[in-house]
Amino acid sequence: MSDVESWIEEGKYASFFDFHRSLGFGKQRSDYGKLKQQLDQVPVFGFNSGRYDINLIKKDLFAVISTDNIKSVIKNPSYMCIATSDMKMLAISNYVPAGTSYDKYLTTYLGGCKCDDKIRCVCGLGKGLFPYEYITAFNVLNQPTIPPKSAFDSKLRGTSITGDDYERVKFVWGYYDMKSIKDLLIWYNNLDVVPFIKAIKAQRELFKRFDLDMFADGVSLPGLSEKVMCQTCFNNLQYPNKKPANAFQFPAKRMGGYKIQDAKAKRKFGMTLEHLNTLLQKQKYLCGLCYCQLTADTASADRINNNLGHIDGNILISCVKCNTARKDMSLGGFRYKKLLEFNSDRLVYSIDREEKDIYAKMKANITGGPSIIFNRYAKRNETKIRGGKVCKKIIGYDANALYLWALGNEMPCGRLTTVEAYDGIIDDIKADKVFGFLECDIRTLEHHKQYFGEMTPIFKNVLIDCTNESVIGKHMFDYNEARKQSRANPARKLIGSYFGEKILIYTPLLKWYLSHGMEITKTYCFIKASSHKAFAPFMEAVSNTRREGDADKSKTMIAEMIKLVGNSAFGRSGMDMSKHKEVKYESNDKAIKSKIEHFTFHGLEELNDACEITMKKHRLNNKNPIHLSIAIYQLAKLRGGH
Repeated sequence: MSDVESWIEEGKYASFFDFHRSLGFGKQRSDYGKLKQQLDQVPVFGFNSGRYDINLIKKDLFAVISTDNIKSVIKNPSYMCIATSDMKMLAISNYVPAGTSYDKYLTTYLGGCKCDDKIRCVCGLGKGLFPYEYITAFNVLNQPTIPPKSAFDSKLRGTSITGDDYERVKFVWGYYDMKSIKDLLIWYNNLDVVPFIKAIKAQRELFKRFDLDMFADGVSLPGLSEKVMCQTCFNNLQYPNKKPANAFQFPAKRMGGYKIQDAKAKRKFGMTLEHLNTLLQKQKYLCGLCYCQLTADTASADRINNNLGHIDGNILISCVKCNTARKDMSLGGFRYKKLLEFNSDRLVYSIDREEKDIYAKMKANITGGPSIIFNRYAKRNETKIRGGKVCKKIIGYDANALYLWALGNEMPCGRLTTVEAYDGIIDDIKADKVFGFLECDIRTLEHHKQYFGEMTPIFKNVLIDCTNESVIGKHMFDYNEARKQSRANPARKLIGSYFGEKILIYTPLLKWYLSHGMEITKTYCFIKASSHKAFAPFMEAVSNTRREGDADKSKTMIAEMIKLVGNSAFGRSGMDMSKHKEVKYESNDKAIKSKIEHFTFHGLEELNDACEITMKKHRLNNKNPIHLSIAIYQLAKLRGGH
């Protein structure tokens, strides 16, 4: 590295990146492109820059960085990522829970300011003060005296500086020997930037515990959390039972076939029967790829390096099926593939194209968690409940804490398949003979409605007609009418109900419904899955880390981070990918017109010398396991019902 630095000083290279580009490689690694991109792209961070800063300067920004080779990820109106060949702009707000303030972020990863005397604090973790609205021109920054106390008041926010805060301004002015307001601005900006960098490094180190680079492996917390969740799942795979098979001799009659194969392919043949029998003994008469027990009929000589012929030292004994299926795949890669196949009933899979109807059915039936839908208003000692009794206490519950518990329970694993509902399917569900989702009509019997009076059992998304008084009630109807031009239009809303028609119900929840007096009136189809606690190790790991953080304050930061990971891990599984858009940048008039006239055109924003064009995706790859979200939401409702 010292040589590179000396070359840069001599002017041979402008930077390390120029030196890197000049490197020549022989045989490139398969991940060379990804590695080179990570080296080339300088990360540029802001806290909430994707929503505010970039939108403010975007026209000038894109004029500087050019739109020729740029990729953007936009979550309106926020830019989650802007990447060019040389840089990658990211907002830290995407790596923390929604609503997290900058101060809370610093406190989480750095511990915050612990100085007893906040006026004379010089630890670098306290918040600075600056008279924004006092600076009406650049030359004001050259003012050599401290601005008056009133200069720190904000008419925009309607706030005034406290006496202690102004004393702090006077202290730092003298302590740092400031000569002008410009020095105060530098101090203020450093208090924002220096601890911010330290917090980013601390957060990044925590994700390295999971072999993840926070800024290369995801542009948001849910994306990283999903990878952490899947890691724990894949770290607990079960391996086949490697019980030795009965001994046998490799069939000598097969040797002629291998000689003919090598002769046709013009490869050298040098394999002996003695070597094959020795390999069989070493492998305990098991397939060297899937570890199934071999027989004289199923054993085959598989070439390790497919560029070479059947030669002693280049042979692995495998079953005929694996030999045929492996083709040019590496031994390690194929063994891992067979391991995943062996664990297929213990892993959550994406819904494949053959079962795309299942995805559509799942998407139509996904319902999130209930949020204050039971009563719009309640007041202690006034609101009446349970047949006229006065309410003495009001408690709010946050169901978010249930999602991690739900994730650790039985999940719909394996490849989902649809079967027609049959006579006796309800009995099979009750007896745990089948597992998955039943599409059915269900209702609450009249004499059980009182039991569900406080929390109706069925949650569903329905179209609410805001123009119908009989639907929304007189109070809300009058309120909506009074809004005149801003009246709410009919929209789909999550509601609680005593019945459901043609809805998908997860079998653990369905069993609870049936045991509490609900009745299925009609069945349509059953989506079959395998039952397994695929993410129980993840739930235990998150819970144990949080407990350690409660017991040992030195581990509080790790506990806070893992809490965020646990709460956001499954979120991407329910993501509506049909809403995803492609962002393109064009400066050529002909190209812009072509995109506007295309049937996937969605929107356009003019920049200085180009246009930012948003296009609907022509093809969708719905690879997210949406059934995971449905299972978690319904298990959370099951727990809430208890």
